[in-house]
Amino acid sequence: MDQLFRLAVSLVCVTLAAACSPDGSGRDTQGSKAVPPPNIVVILADDLGYADVSTYGDRLQTPNIDRIGREGAVFTQGYVTTPVCSPSRAGLLTGRYQQRFGFEYNARQAPEVPDVGLIAGELTIADHLRAAGYATGIVGKWHLGFKDEHYPTNRGFDEFYGHLSGATSFISRRTEGVLSMRTDEEFRGRSPDDPRTDLLIRGTEAPEPPVRRRGNLILRGPEKTVIDEPAYITDVFGDESVDFIHRHAEGPFFLYSAFNAPHSPFEVTEEYYDRFPDVENELHRIYFGMIAALDDAVGRILDALDEAGIAENTLVVFLSDNGCAGYFPGLCSCEPLSGGKLTYYEGGVRVPYLLRWPAAVAAGTTIDAPVSTLDILPTALAAAGSETPADLELDGHDLMPLLDGSAEATGHDRLVWRNYPTVAVRSGDMKLIKPNQDASGGFLYDLSSDIREQTDLAAERPAEVANLEAMIEDWRSITVEPAWGRRPPLAYSICNIEPIGFEN
Repeated sequence: MDQLFRLAVSLVCVTLAAACSPDGSGRDTQGSKAVPPPNIVVILADDLGYADVSTYGDRLQTPNIDRIGREGAVFTQGYVTTPVCSPSRAGLLTGRYQQRFGFEYNARQAPEVPDVGLIAGELTIADHLRAAGYATGIVGKWHLGFKDEHYPTNRGFDEFYGHLSGATSFISRRTEGVLSMRTDEEFRGRSPDDPRTDLLIRGTEAPEPPVRRRGNLILRGPEKTVIDEPAYITDVFGDESVDFIHRHAEGPFFLYSAFNAPHSPFEVTEEYYDRFPDVENELHRIYFGMIAALDDAVGRILDALDEAGIAENTLVVFLSDNGCAGYFPGLCSCEPLSGGKLTYYEGGVRVPYLLRWPAAVAAGTTIDAPVSTLDILPTALAAAGSETPADLELDGHDLMPLLDGSAEATGHDRLVWRNYPTVAVRSGDMKLIKPNQDASGGFLYDLSSDIREQTDLAAERPAEVANLEAMIEDWRSITVEPAWGRRPPLAYSICNIEPIGFEN
């Protein structure tokens, strides 16, 4: 069933209350009642590696996150639009390559970059869904600008509880029972066993280190009420998400639960730390505890949907904004991918990507085609029966034709990533990474046989390189100059991959 037909069916369901289902199949999941537009929940983790979810790897168990894929669909080749936090979120929320509107580099507060953020007029998924009658809310990390024009409640969201910055403390280090690994900028690149790095703080044994208080503000609502939150912030974000669900259970609603876990600083309470007594490396133990807290929060969100009786017709998506932060040595798994955050190797841009919508998607579905976070917005709009403005160019596709079997699962025929000057492109199974967009050549990999990108085929297949370079040039026609500059690049090696510099 093509997208236009599905859109028409959804509109008929909403406006005429016809007895049909959200996927247009005619299946009535609520007896004789018409099926309303689905609630939509997008759960975003922060710097969570592909192998850090047990659907994709065996480092640790994430039963609640896994449940989304088990009861819905698992995308084995789900991609973000860049391997760094805020431009990745800009692409997800707009359904457009962020280079279309100059959001190429991380948003940060600095004198030399005073106007960073999602530009006025660029519509978010919340803008579209609020116009379609949805209550909209965000809980967690924003990282799309710091001025009033960027503030979440001015960008389509009715409600906001969270922080504007790229990172924040998870809990005061003075709080009894918190364990923290020191992760200041000056320690990046050192071994976790370096005594200057491995500063484990237990409860009140060490004073609060200096922090940028502005970066730790928790705010609520359009009033920007400052919250002095004493509890572990991952738990709080989970509880706030549950509260939003219960208050808007009559629907329809859109909830964007944008967790900052397991982004640094690496901090966890003893409750989660104690779940991993056999993990000897302290950094790993804290990191695993942070993921366990995230998984518990996801479980509470799913339970809230069940308790409210709305799980059947709620579309839930779980994914990460980029890969694991491999510049902390030893943090990331080298299986089954290589590379990590800040790199365009698979470990930087391929992420956990799960979707559940019981009313429309069969449990146990697996999609091996390449998909993108760009696809979330058009999927949500089609499900809600909300038409995309005719003059708005989206770069994603409605995922439902892949999920309901009405279309061959081919996915995107071209995916491009750029943090100038570094650029990469994938078409089919071939992927080209160019450290410099303006220079010829690069590193060519065949992902069908080399998912860890260990064998560079550029010298053997010059025609493939030329073809992919032509795709990059074609893609550049839709982009604009970056609206602000980037930090100096950071070079690091992970999983035997040659060091290459990317934005820090």
